[in-house]
Amino acid sequence: MAINRTDVKLLKSQRLTDEDDGGGRATGAAVIDGEVNNLFPDISRMDRTTGRINLRKVFAGVMTSNSDAYLGTHGIVTQPPADQRVSVLLFNTGSQTDVRANARDAIESYVAAASAAQFDLLGTQLAGQRAIACVQREDRRVPEVGDVFQLVTASHQQYVRLSGVESRLEQFTFDYGNGNFVNFTLRRLDLSITAPLLNEFPGGQPSPAGTSSTSLDGKTKARVLSTQIADAARYYGISPLAEAVAQGALSLKVKSVYSQLVPSTTKESPLVDVLGGYQRQVYIAAGPARNISLTVAAGAVVGESHTFLGTGCAPGSLTLTFNGGTYADDSKGGLRFVSGSNWMSSGRVDYQTGELTLIRTGSSLTGSGSATYSPGAAATGETITGEIEVTLGNRGYVYTLNLSSAVPRPGTLSVSFMALGKWYELRDTGDGLLVGEGAGTVSFATGSVSLTLNALPDVGSALIYSYISAADNAIVQRAGGSVTPVLEVRHTLPEGGVLPGSVSISFTAGTPRTLTDNGQGVLSGTGGSGTIAYATGEVVMLLSATPASGIVYSYEVGTTLSSPINVSSDGSGMASFTLPGAPFKPGSVRVDWLTTQRQAAPAVNWSVIESGSSLPVYDGQRDIAQAANDNGAGGWQGGRVGTINYTTGACTLQVAQLYDYKEHTYTRVRTSAFGATEPVLVTTNVPTREQFGGTLTVTAQAASVSATPQTSSQAQPPITVNLLPGVAEAIVPGSLLFSWNGSVYCDRSGILYRDVATNTNGGVAVGTVNYAARTATLSSYGGNASGAVSVLACLTAAVGFSVTSVTFRTPGAPLRAGSMQLTVVRTDTAEVVTASAGLNGDFASGIIHGRVDASTGIARLVFTSDPDDDTGASDVPVIPLLLRYNAVVQTRLPLDARLLGLDPVRLPSDGRVPIYRDGDVMVIHHTAETAVASPVPGGTVSLARQQQQDIEVVDGSGVVLRAASFTADRVLGTVTWANPLVMQDEEGNPVGLPLIIRDRVEHMTLCTEVQITGLLGLSSPLPWDLPADETQVSSAVAWGDLQARVHNWFTQQTWSQGAPNWTDAPIGNTTTAQYNSLTYPQLITNAGGIDGRWALVFTSSTAFQVVEEKLGVISTGTISSDCSPVNALTGEPYFTIRFQGWGSGWAAGNAVRFNTDSALGPMWVIRTVISGQGTVDDDKFELQIRGDAD
Repeated sequence: MAINRTDVKLLKSQRLTDEDDGGGRATGAAVIDGEVNNLFPDISRMDRTTGRINLRKVFAGVMTSNSDAYLGTHGIVTQPPADQRVSVLLFNTGSQTDVRANARDAIESYVAAASAAQFDLLGTQLAGQRAIACVQREDRRVPEVGDVFQLVTASHQQYVRLSGVESRLEQFTFDYGNGNFVNFTLRRLDLSITAPLLNEFPGGQPSPAGTSSTSLDGKTKARVLSTQIADAARYYGISPLAEAVAQGALSLKVKSVYSQLVPSTTKESPLVDVLGGYQRQVYIAAGPARNISLTVAAGAVVGESHTFLGTGCAPGSLTLTFNGGTYADDSKGGLRFVSGSNWMSSGRVDYQTGELTLIRTGSSLTGSGSATYSPGAAATGETITGEIEVTLGNRGYVYTLNLSSAVPRPGTLSVSFMALGKWYELRDTGDGLLVGEGAGTVSFATGSVSLTLNALPDVGSALIYSYISAADNAIVQRAGGSVTPVLEVRHTLPEGGVLPGSVSISFTAGTPRTLTDNGQGVLSGTGGSGTIAYATGEVVMLLSATPASGIVYSYEVGTTLSSPINVSSDGSGMASFTLPGAPFKPGSVRVDWLTTQRQAAPAVNWSVIESGSSLPVYDGQRDIAQAANDNGAGGWQGGRVGTINYTTGACTLQVAQLYDYKEHTYTRVRTSAFGATEPVLVTTNVPTREQFGGTLTVTAQAASVSATPQTSSQAQPPITVNLLPGVAEAIVPGSLLFSWNGSVYCDRSGILYRDVATNTNGGVAVGTVNYAARTATLSSYGGNASGAVSVLACLTAAVGFSVTSVTFRTPGAPLRAGSMQLTVVRTDTAEVVTASAGLNGDFASGIIHGRVDASTGIARLVFTSDPDDDTGASDVPVIPLLLRYNAVVQTRLPLDARLLGLDPVRLPSDGRVPIYRDGDVMVIHHTAETAVASPVPGGTVSLARQQQQDIEVVDGSGVVLRAASFTADRVLGTVTWANPLVMQDEEGNPVGLPLIIRDRVEHMTLCTEVQITGLLGLSSPLPWDLPADETQVSSAVAWGDLQARVHNWFTQQTWSQGAPNWTDAPIGNTTTAQYNSLTYPQLITNAGGIDGRWALVFTSSTAFQVVEEKLGVISTGTISSDCSPVNALTGEPYFTIRFQGWGSGWAAGNAVRFNTDSALGPMWVIRTVISGQGTVDDDKFELQIRGDAD
């Protein structure tokens, strides 16, 4: 018996509703072609207003009384809804019995929880909030609009999608106990979310490592997990051809590779003052390895112990010995076992704070240990950016980068790519591996990078990479020096106009110490040396030892004269002028003025460097405050050239001196045995004379002034130590560690701490650090101290880096057209330059030229006064740290989950899902219609083409004429009417006139490539020319061969009613008695069979119960008659077991287990109504179940 066309039906499931229990098993009721609301209800006004998702489960059923195979069964949408605001999707969970709740879970599995997010909740977040407050370390990635995270507590969890991101740096204070406080900086995140919180989620309080483990009320803080695209559900749909294709084509373009799954509305999120030429922080060694003793203390959590290194730690440098075991860090923040006793279950190191967390099962451990590590700090380098444009020719999963011209510094390389409209990222972990949405390697010796992406990047997008060059000499290690401390004390006396020769200073440092002035502004004596500016009372002392208490000052003062003078200087910087009010008291004269010095910044333009062209010089200016005090002997202090006549007031003074102007150039240096070279910055000092401002301000005492004795005292004064004499660059915060007089000092946020305890991380705050001046100022110290200062760790950072081009991407896409605004600051003039993108994304304003792609968010900019000049001569340098932009990101805001019956947060942000994938079966089809107003019984209609795949006849309402009323010849392309011609459908319902013959040509092929542009690759060439719009491309749900069968037959000696065995293998012994399946095989029909697990449980030696796993006991039988339990839905037996096959020897409790497969293919149909006015009153779409049979 063959399978006829009418035997293949689309069957309804048990419940065609949108309740949680909608769906279920197949029924015997077919979905009637052309019947109104045969599957979905009408679309209500509320549906049109809010949007709606309807899910219906159906089955492809082969309803024959045999078990013939329906080969290669698949289903497609052959005609989409006419209403543009309604879409239809198919998907298959593979289950014969699942319900809507199960289907919902499958749909929502688009994203799944992955690893811990790079931020923590800040404080408790309350139910109903539409924004959450969080904090993160500065070096962590800022989340982007559209990102999805999971909040998890012990009792509940919720996925949240970000609709807005605001970030700022904020300073916090942490109490380590015993009065030990530390100031630290974290990034504060205010994250708007698309749906309110459904429960309370506790958050911790800020700490240097992130947040505390509990909230203020003692609740365990909620975990925040990042998510990854699981995309477990696969969807199938239909899209029209966007462009006509010719015979033989191996690709075509559809209007969209997406279809709407979730109704949503467009929301615009502003991006304000976002850094374009962004920087990356990297933890690097600030000094050589040091060994310290540790005290390990128990933590607040059972099984956790903590100890502190006291400073930051360079990744990969730590070795810890404690409790008989040796461990090392893995460069990623974890601890790995090395040798000895492996007592620890896990451990971690915070590279920024130096906190070690040791975890084991059971109670926490305490005791002493040791560590060897290199102090480290988070240094910020300037980022080099670049891109590889993705074209049709180079699109693939694997890419390589050649960064030999500027090899990346470990831990700084980031690569972003866009796949199906979403940005993904890979990051270098510092050990040569790239991890994230893909994998890769980077060679820090040669600059070679290999990338393997998790998804094909979109054509028209780009791979955006950024990193810090290993040749970037902005960060320099300054450790290892031993400096004789210059114990500098600065003090300004309460009064100016000090009488020369009247100053006496005294203090105690073991013994009484004194300093006196010589009348020429010079201080000397047993207390050290120094200078005094008589006119202003400014005292600078270099003490021989630290004072044990305060300092006492004795001196005489008199009135002063002050006046401005306009003068000019000659080519050697000398100025001649006469002071009014002479004669003057020697030593009382002071002159103040301003000069201007040039300064240069190194410009980077890699295209210019690689071409061999010279880089332009970019100059700026800075004003320098100058002062000169006379020396009481007719000259000027400090070696300043010039003279003064106290009697007449006639003066000469060099007001403009020579200084070292730093000139920057680049040279190429070989960096490896492979011959790779890198551009290396070369700085040359060029003697240059200052520019004099033209105005002097003079302060002096008349020779006849009377003097008044004065005394003042100063409490133990702050002592300033010059840590890096001869160095001009600033100290990197957090990198300083030095020892002096038996104590160790470290810096934290500008505060200097002494002797930090390893069990609490607390130390004594004793002073401050001036990072720019490279000095440490101690306000607390012991008396009579004068030993050497040993710099154990220190980094310095150069400033002034500039760029002439930049490539970056926005954190989110697409952008609203014309919404990007740029602000840059020129390095050469400090001018602030702004520009706005046109509607097509172009920048062409002043020095800013380039384009931003609104669809991807990629901005490509050059800064030049002549965009046609590619030599670099017209390039204009800008400061990357000050390159900022505003833009508007357009995002889709899904509707309320309670209205949809789905959680849209776990679905794509725009509500769209791809309907074509590589390897999918596609059907390219075109349907033509021929109207027949008056069909003649027995007559033949010749169609306009031949070799059709399908021919059917319908009336004007879409009711299908029964197959017996006509004969179609698909080879010749003809339709012959039956005689007599019965105008009815298969159910006997009337069919009206005119009749419409619909013939379809099609081509089945595999999809070899999917691009976001709509381009689809085909595995076999098209056999016809096909027009746009009328031609449809359907992706197919495939079930394979549908055929009912009985299989997996086995016996079991004992059947447990309490714990029945529904596995596919016997439990315990099998029976001696058997059934002869070879001679009397079990029978099953396509119409009666279901997917089920069955047991025949013997109640005696001849009788048994028929049990199905889900249906329970449905019948009884004996070995003396055929067993044929009837499927009530179809009227056919589930199966037939012939009595002749039964052997003897059966006993009560024996069981026969077997499985049956049906000829049913389950499928979910999704109808999505998008909010808006409908365009069709009575709409429809068409499905087709297809396959092959004799």
